[in-house]
Parts: sequence; C-alpha cells; structure tokens
Amino acid sequence: METKNNKMKKTTPSQLATVESMNNFSDDILTHIISFLPFKQAIRTSILSKRWLPLCQSLFVLTFDDSRVKNTNDWILFCRQIDQVMFSPRSHQVTLKSFHLKCRSKLWKTKAECFSFNKWIEEAKRRRIEELNLTLLFDVPLIPNIFCCCKTLVILKLRRIRVATNMIDCSVDLPLLKTLYLFDISFKHMNDFMKLLSGCPKLENLETSYVNGVKDDGGYFKPLSNLIKASISLFEVPFRAVYNVKTLTIFELGRNLGNEGTNSYYKALPVFKNLTKLQLEWIQGTHDWDEVVKMLQNCPTLQTLEIEKCRQKSTTIEDWKYPDHVPECVSSHLTTCIIMNYEAVEADFRFATYILQNAMLLQVMKIRSYLNSNPMASPQFLEDLTSCPRISPTCKLSLL
Repeated sequence: METKNNKMKKTTPSQLATVESMNNFSDDILTHIISFLPFKQAIRTSILSKRWLPLCQSLFVLTFDDSRVKNTNDWILFCRQIDQVMFSPRSHQVTLKSFHLKCRSKLWKTKAECFSFNKWIEEAKRRRIEELNLTLLFDVPLIPNIFCCCKTLVILKLRRIRVATNMIDCSVDLPLLKTLYLFDISFKHMNDFMKLLSGCPKLENLETSYVNGVKDDGGYFKPLSNLIKASISLFEVPFRAVYNVKTLTIFELGRNLGNEGTNSYYKALPVFKNLTKLQLEWIQGTHDWDEVVKMLQNCPTLQTLEIEKCRQKSTTIEDWKYPDHVPECVSSHLTTCIIMNYEAVEADFRFATYILQNAMLLQVMKIRSYLNSNPMASPQFLEDLTSCPRISPTCKLSLL
C-alpha cells in the first residue's frame, strides 16, 4: 500500500510529458526559465530531470535569503548552496545579471571565521555582475572590495553594512554605475563615502539614508554632473555635489552641527538650474521658513514643491516675516505646492499666503494640517486660507 508521502512524490504522466517537452529546449532557454524561480525552487527542478541540475549552477539571476536559517546546520547548508553556484565551473563564463543576498541571521555574528561573503563578492565581480543587492547585519564587516574596479556594475544597493576599513588604498572604479542606494551604512570616515561617489562618473540615481562616519569641516568632493535624481539626508552629501539633479529630496532638515565649517561644507547652496521637483522633510529641530525661501532662490525652474514638517520635537520660528522679494521659480514656474503637517500658526499661514499671492502659474495647493498643543495655534490660521487672494486664476486649494 502506498503511503501518502509516496503519492505526493509520484510524478504523473502529464508532468512527465511536460518535462520531456521542455527537455527539447536548449540550455539557454531552460536556464532563462529557471532564472525566474527563487534559488531553492530552481534546485528542486533537478528532481524532474538530472539535466537541469547543472543549469541551476549557471543561473545569471541569483537570489538568496537566509530567513529560514534557524540553526548552525541551516547556516552551513545556506553557505554551501551559495558556494555551489558561485564557484561552479559552469558559471565561470556566465555573466551575472543580478545577485541579491539577504543575511539577517544572528549566526553571521558568531560564525565570522567561516564567512566567505567577500569571496562571493570577488566572484560576482569576476562574472561581470550588473546588479548587486546586499542586506547584512550591521555587525558583519564588509571590506571595500566591491567598490574597487567593478567595471560592469550598473545598480548597487546596500543595506545595514559596516565598511570594515578605510578606503585610502582603495581605487574606486565604477564606470557604469547608474543607481546607488545606501541605507544604514557605516564608513570609517565620510571622506570614504565622498571617494565612493567620485568613482561613479555616470551615476544618475542616488538614494542615501543613515550613512555615517567621522565628519570634519571640509574635504574633497566631485560634483555628480550626470545625476538626475537624488534622495539624501542632511550632512551625508554636500548640496553642491548634487547641483545638476532634476528631482531632489532632502531629509532631516532643521539640524545643525557644532562645527560651523562642517555646516558650511554640507549646507552651502549651489544653483539647482535643472531642478523641477523638490521635497523637503523635517524630523526634528527648528523649522525656519527663511530656509525654504533661501532654497527656492537657488531653484530657478522649480515646478513642484513638497514640504513635510515634523509633528514632534520641533519648533517653528513664529516671527517669520514676508520676504521683500519673490524667487523666480515662485513667480514664473511653480505649479504645485504641498505642505504636510501644517500648523495653524501665523508663520505657517504667512508662508502659505506668500505662495498663493505670488505663484502666477500655481494649479495645485494642498495643505494637510494637524492638531497639536502649540499655544500659538488658532483655527483662524487655517480657515482664513480659503478666502486668501490667489494670483493664479487656475489654482485649486485643498485643505486636508
């Protein structure tokens, strides 16, 4: 009598016919089909046909996730699976299109002596990798070899990584890199980060968050002349380095460092001649509308402005006065203005009316307010916006 498990494992005639039909495909076509599967499922296809096992060792899209690693044996098996694919003789001539690796198990901390991660990176470089996506535990160090002489890399995404050494002896060479995403990355020194950016001459998209290292009041940086889109936090990338972007998001505004030289190095404003969309976000500190106006003065062609004020641990300068001038972008280009976490205080009211009364091409003005305990708040500073004169006849005001 067959057991339930035997019945589950038995291959039906229709499945056999499908396998035989697929075996008529070339290796290239089969490899392409298998590449759409997660690696564990791709390996399981070898049950259907022994021919498919070596194909799994020559995949050009690899995704590994240790989310099911529960113990040391699981961890050893996980590493061996990656070794099997990365160092297979069949893979040597196969261009690696994409390598995604998520390592979040606590075992990486205790098994560092067995950790072959940097060897995997070197093999990926040798296989002419095009996209690398890494998520590691912060305590697992990464030597900066990924930044050195990787001439085929187009997309690099790193999360929760500690760069183990400084990059003085590292010759950063990423000539084709177009997208760089860094989240929770620790460098020995922020100049190492600047060195990384300087080695990406074709970079078009940059996104950074919680990038840290020792800062000083200066340093070398190379403007990213091909950059199109940037999303950065304050004191990570000098504003002057992203002068050429069309879309810019800046997080963590409202802060200042104790060193005036460092403040100047990061916050000195260039003219953003190509910028059409600007997003500004405060998470703490002081909200000063003068900073916003100063930024607008340096964005002559801006069309969309989105502002998100912090709802907690911040203060708004209350005695803000109307500027005696109107930036070019406000009078001649601005079509959309969105203010999130608007406080019903006089300073916020004045800035909103400043935009409404001077933006001649404004089409959309959205204001999302919130209630707080500010003693200076008054419903009047929200309600009176509806009756405020608008210089643009097509402007639609939405109070959310």
